[in-house]
Amino acid sequence: MAEVRLINNLKGILHYLNTPLLDFEIKDRQLIKAVDLNQGKLFPPELAVYGISYGNINEFFERRTMKEGCMYYHEHLKAIGMEIFDFDSYIRFNNGNNNLDNYWVKFENFGATRFEDFL
Repeated sequence: MAEVRLINNLKGILHYLNTPLLDFEIKDRQLIKAVDLNQGKLFPPELAVYGISYGNINEFFERRTMKEGCMYYHEHLKAIGMEIFDFDSYIRFNNGNNNLDNYWVKFENFGATRFEDFL
């Protein structure tokens, strides 16, 4: 059975390097807050081209996660402390960073606080 990859509850500030881009909050699969902090500059394609919406934010984070069925997928989940995939927890665990670009999310009270924390 395919995993559900929908953000349920997530609140943070999307950054590019150390530049804050978007202060957002998703609650119960609804985008309830989206404040553009950089006049749309440096947004990832999902937001720059298609706009800020729950679906586009979800797509951005879905693109940044290991796909179900990939080699060593279950080993990867176990290595990060997950028995089963939980999209919100996965995003929090890695601060929304995928090590292929310079986007990441700063969360309140946990995780990375600056881009250099990933280096």
